[in-house]
Amino acid sequence: MDIEQLNFSFEAMRWILTAAIGSYAWFVGRQSASAKELLEIRTRLITLESQMKQVPSTQELHVVSSKLERIDERMSGIAESLQPISRSLDRVNAYLLNHK
Repeated sequence: MDIEQLNFSFEAMRWILTAAIGSYAWFVGRQSASAKELLEIRTRLITLESQMKQVPSTQELHVVSSKLERIDERMSGIAESLQPISRSLDRVNAYLLNHK
């Protein structure tokens, strides 16, 4: 083995070592990006879960809907009972305006 072959082998080892370090750095960079993305997804999931806890269930929405229907029926009943009073007030108003 002469000096030229030894020099070539050191040069080849240097390129292999550089390629290995570059590959390792690329792989570690990819893993850290994946960890960062995973942390972001976990944060979004926790936020979504906390918001979903505040959303009413289907049963609760059904209860609210039935209560609103009952309130609507009562309001229409009240409106019907106020119509005669409104007509009486119109007659009183007309009488007062005509007999001043």
